[in-house]
Amino acid sequence: MKNINFSTSPAIFTFLLLFCLAIPLLSLQGCNGFLQKKSETQQAALPVLNRIAVLPMDRASSQPGRERPTCLLSGSLSDDLKITPEAGDEATRLLFQTFQGDQRFLIVPEGQCIGFLNSMLATDINASKLRLIQTFGKELKADAVLYSKLFKFEDRIGGKYSVEKPASVAFTLQIIRVSDGVTLWRNTFDETQQGLMENIMKAGLYRKTGLHWLTATQLAEYGLNQAAGELKNLLP
Repeated sequence: MKNINFSTSPAIFTFLLLFCLAIPLLSLQGCNGFLQKKSETQQAALPVLNRIAVLPMDRASSQPGRERPTCLLSGSLSDDLKITPEAGDEATRLLFQTFQGDQRFLIVPEGQCIGFLNSMLATDINASKLRLIQTFGKELKADAVLYSKLFKFEDRIGGKYSVEKPASVAFTLQIIRVSDGVTLWRNTFDETQQGLMENIMKAGLYRKTGLHWLTATQLAEYGLNQAAGELKNLLP
């Protein structure tokens, strides 16, 4: 595959950003359509949640039984969804890092999660994922559980300024209320990095990360920070 170059001076980067941000103004109808679509996905403010348990990130896997034990709540999935244990560990590290230090969020180590899961399944092997989440939340005296799942974590092939294949990451986060199992908030991130001129609506990504090709870790960190910012803004 032909390499995609991203070697650009800061001055050119600034020009490209200004150019891309100005383009929507040339087409008000298109811009209005974009803004309208975004507003339709806005979520209402969340109720008071004093304690939110943050579980290790679940991972989509076609062969969960052949991998080392994890706090995995999902069943067997398509062969297209193969997330390595290493990718799951890295995503969990980034997830915990994102919410560390906020007193509203209780970080749950994977060992504690595995212990509970084994104990629960020993008494009820057919327990649903939702029931496991609710029961664990009650054990932790939490109002809600932050449950997440990693669907894609593919690193770039190439370097910082030239790649054959860009990084690609996909995950979901959701806040599940312990008392009734209702999902109060959900955020989906599914991103394969593109060049700035290929998708001008991603100018915000480059403004935060710089004009270069990201690793899967950097792309996941960007997505998690965006999601965490949205969640924290919705909490009272």
